[in-house]
Amino acid sequence: MYQAIPYNPNDEAIFIDVRSESEYKNGHIVDAINLPILYDLERHEVGWIYKNASVDEAKRLGLKYGSEKLHIFYDTLFELKKKYPCKKIIFYCARGGYRSRSIALLLRSIDVPVYWILGGYKAYRTEVLKKLNQPPAEFPNFIVLNGLTGVGKTHVLEELTKLGQPVVDLEAAANHKGSHLGAIGTDGQQSVQMFENNLYHQLNKADQSYCFIESESRRIGKVFVPKPMYQKMQEGKFILLTTDMDFRVSELLKDYTADESFTLQLNLALQKLKPYLSNEHMTELTTLVTSGNFEAFTKRILDIHYDPIYRKSITAHAHLKEFEVLNYLSTANNIVDWFYSQE
Repeated sequence: MYQAIPYNPNDEAIFIDVRSESEYKNGHIVDAINLPILYDLERHEVGWIYKNASVDEAKRLGLKYGSEKLHIFYDTLFELKKKYPCKKIIFYCARGGYRSRSIALLLRSIDVPVYWILGGYKAYRTEVLKKLNQPPAEFPNFIVLNGLTGVGKTHVLEELTKLGQPVVDLEAAANHKGSHLGAIGTDGQQSVQMFENNLYHQLNKADQSYCFIESESRRIGKVFVPKPMYQKMQEGKFILLTTDMDFRVSELLKDYTADESFTLQLNLALQKLKPYLSNEHMTELTTLVTSGNFEAFTKRILDIHYDPIYRKSITAHAHLKEFEVLNYLSTANNIVDWFYSQE
């Protein structure tokens, strides 16, 4: 059986993206598997022939390249159905056209039950943008975790998720920690499309009247929180997380220094702070990095740069409750207990 169906975020499904690897990298349905019918170079070649030579020859070449991958599709689907027997297999391409339809029809001919998305990835993106640009009132009521850098807001969010609470993690969606040094220890920031897709996925997963989120500026690296969502965040209930400097430094070093290229990344990122620091401070910080004294560097950059910025943000909001962070799980439990006591 095969069938064209609209995208449904509630589908228990495995999505297979048959577009090229570069299309997939730029943006895809969250957790989708990429099985290109045409790789980038093949797609370029077929497209050039289609426009400049012969439509029939382009189709013939496309069939040749696609047919060479049929065993990969069959083997992958066989393993997926064995592992997830109750989940739908749903294909999609750019617009729900030739690429996804052709593979669905072919698999139908050998009795493999598959679906494809009407309108393809473009239709999915329409749903994403519709949700992210809905009026502020349509977003959940946010409980916003505020606090200085290194207090552990992201880690507390992770524990809240484990406790079954609805959470949106903006830094995870962006794959960026939200500051000039925020790309350190990541494998590269998400594209704008993937940031939006991740947000859409997280909001659908949360799907309650309230949601925990970390206080962030609207800009996270190179991406921006949608205006209506950010407005609703600013209207949220703010709670303040606090802890001592030694705890913050220790946790920041754990988070950042695990990457083998930490020193190189730190030196590059530090250059981005030049416009915001005096020459004296830049020299001091650069010397600490060069000498490998990362603990002293962390304390100093918090003291002269990050803490003054974050304190301005903190004082801009009234906080309903303050929690001292000594352990992430216990802090998350305390927040949940407090939240339910407010209802």
